[in-house]
Amino acid sequence: MEIIKKIGGKNIKYSIISIIIVVLPFILGGKNSTITLLSMVGIYAIAALGYNLLLGYAGQISLGHAAFVGIGAYVTANLMKYMNFPFSISLIISLVIAGLFGVLLGIPALRLEGHYLAIATLGFGVVCEKIFAAWKGFTGGHSGLRGIPNINIFGFVIKSKLIKYYIILMILIIAVIAMKNIINSKYGRNLRAMRDSEIAAQSMGINIAKYKTVAFVISAVYAAAAGSLMAMYFNSVFYTSFNMNFSMNLLTIIVVGGIASVQGSILGAVYIVMIPEILKRLVPFDGIPFIINGALLIIVVLFYPMGLNKLVISAENYFKKLISKVKKEEVAS
Repeated sequence: MEIIKKIGGKNIKYSIISIIIVVLPFILGGKNSTITLLSMVGIYAIAALGYNLLLGYAGQISLGHAAFVGIGAYVTANLMKYMNFPFSISLIISLVIAGLFGVLLGIPALRLEGHYLAIATLGFGVVCEKIFAAWKGFTGGHSGLRGIPNINIFGFVIKSKLIKYYIILMILIIAVIAMKNIINSKYGRNLRAMRDSEIAAQSMGINIAKYKTVAFVISAVYAAAAGSLMAMYFNSVFYTSFNMNFSMNLLTIIVVGGIASVQGSILGAVYIVMIPEILKRLVPFDGIPFIINGALLIIVVLFYPMGLNKLVISAENYFKKLISKVKKEEVAS
């Protein structure tokens, strides 16, 4: 019991969750289709973490975030396929390039806000999508970029979907730890101050231009990491993967999961990837699963405006009170 107390409740909770995630592919049958769904949850979660920082903590909306995911995917794919770069180096380079594009997109954010910024970022996303479709030399055009080499670790070629899933999981854990450190730092507190009131933040000496730009850069880096992992997992990249739907999915993820919440980004990713597939299997009728999913989204937004994260927190608090009540009754008896 003393050891458990020293470890702490939160660490125990995260340890249990980590174990469940590691063994989840085996619990669900270990099929490649199931592993692919779980991998997509991880990829969406990484992109959503960065997007949540931008929208939830910095208060800056972007409707063209799929472009950064595409940049990460195509840079990684080209470096691995044509220059024989290892995945790790390709990933780092793609993050740097996406960060530079984040600076470019962050510049209009200094003068725009609200729906004006949304339209500007939407234009950026549409332009990038058209470039992805037309630039055959870099993206393969409409045919896509195929034949991306598998990861090679010390001479071992990684073809297994399961091992790739664990690589995605490892990077997701790193992304979560990094994001928690960011939002709990002085930078994170200044972002929240800027989100609540730019005038008040400026009066406190916060450099608004700097923080807006850095928020776009960090969110772009997270999105590029997700794109790199997509290229690594599927060994191919197609421009249709980075259209408006992807950007809207990211927005849906953080609204459903919980705005300004790391845990909410992951919960939203689980919802947006898993629920539609589960409904398709439970209700094998054309169109009906989409209707049910839409109804569920409306219910969540109406009754849980703070997202599924609020529901999880409420459940945790309920069980804590229940455990505390049981302990008191044991002491009294």
